[in-house]
Amino acid sequence: MITRAIALLAALLAALILTSPALADPALEALRQGSAYVSPAVGGPGAADAQARLDAVADDLERAGRPVRIAVVAGPAGASSMRAYAAALRRRLGFAGLVVAVAPNRATGVAGPRTQAAMTRDLRAARVGAITDPVQRADAAARAAAGPPLAPSSSDSTRALLGLLGIALIGGVWAAAFGIRRNRRVRREEMVDRTALARVRLDAIGARLDVLAVLPEHHARADDRLDAATRVARRAQAELDQATRPDEVPAAESLISQAFALLRDAEREAGIPSPDNPFEGLCRCDPAHGPASTEAVMRPDDMVRPSCAACRDKAAEGHPQTRRMVPTAAGPVPFDSVTESP
Repeated sequence: MITRAIALLAALLAALILTSPALADPALEALRQGSAYVSPAVGGPGAADAQARLDAVADDLERAGRPVRIAVVAGPAGASSMRAYAAALRRRLGFAGLVVAVAPNRATGVAGPRTQAAMTRDLRAARVGAITDPVQRADAAARAAAGPPLAPSSSDSTRALLGLLGIALIGGVWAAAFGIRRNRRVRREEMVDRTALARVRLDAIGARLDVLAVLPEHHARADDRLDAATRVARRAQAELDQATRPDEVPAAESLISQAFALLRDAEREAGIPSPDNPFEGLCRCDPAHGPASTEAVMRPDDMVRPSCAACRDKAAEGHPQTRRMVPTAAGPVPFDSVTESP
């Protein structure tokens, strides 16, 4: 009897160890030490070479200001899906950048600082799901989901300026640097004012594209328009991210208008409602939250508006969410108070 009890206890402990991601997942430990992991069960004899290739991809993205960790594994250890697995890896690593998780014959999992909707759109635009080789798919997924490269920071520019002028001119350099910093602050404020509405409209377009992306196969006739709208929206996002002056924003605004027109064409071809207002049918707290499926009280005016389930749940817990605001000459206003079409 005692022997049987000991055997049962040992079996339970073994099962616990095998099902605990924190203890049993070699990808977690590998990513604590490096940028990539390729399971020998997937990569076979070429696993080390494949891992070196993905390390190089991660290095390229790191230099571009887009840190990433990449795991090619046999499956989502301890998680319900590859997306959940990627999110769990990111959380356990305490990593602020992008985590990409790929397994044979499974959907690609990504988790990162960008919205899931934006990353999903970019993965779809890059046709990552059509790549059968797990290592190649991990490479493509990391580059796509990382988004456009970041613009050089002001501190980088200042350090470069100091290097060029030399230590002997340090006093004059610092005087100039303060003036440069002040001018940059003014330009940043102008950029925020100019780009805020463009970004919220782009988020609304992205949310509506996500609705189209998961439609049943009989709506496949809308795919061409959907793909075109996704590509243009991605270009608009890159233009906004890389703009450094207010006069560079109109190019992004034009692309946003094109993306919205293509989105509406795709919606009509798919036979679903295509409102003129880009925010119609979306959460009125923030269109980036996605479709409005319920209602919730929202701040600052404590009015009930169409909302996503997450905003409803937070309001029910006594924490109404504040609506997304955009700057205007009269001060910040809710994003849908400005009525110009994109």
